[in-house]
Amino acid sequence: MASNDTLQNINSATLGAQMPIVTLPDGSKVQTGTVGALIVNIRTYNELIARGPNADEKTKTELEGKMAASLPLLKKAGMFGLFAPQEWVQGTSAGRKFVGELALKEDF
Repeated sequence: MASNDTLQNINSATLGAQMPIVTLPDGSKVQTGTVGALIVNIRTYNELIARGPNADEKTKTELEGKMAASLPLLKKAGMFGLFAPQEWVQGTSAGRKFVGELALKEDF
């Protein structure tokens, strides 16, 4: 699992604002802004993939790492209970498909 500090850096850079870590009633600490950052990263990934062979592989790899870092928190928050990984894979969004396939692979 990505550390909260790592996820905080990703989310803050993606959203352009310092995103805090909050403590839940059970005492666990979670990073805010993860869903918002994921939406931005999925949109950027979709635009990149739409370029086809002109897509920058370095940027693609960086975006995949950012999306992958969010998965443990999404699982903890119950996102995959609301939208099963199989649902993420459906449709035309390359970013959603990437997240769904990774969640299936990690057995979320």
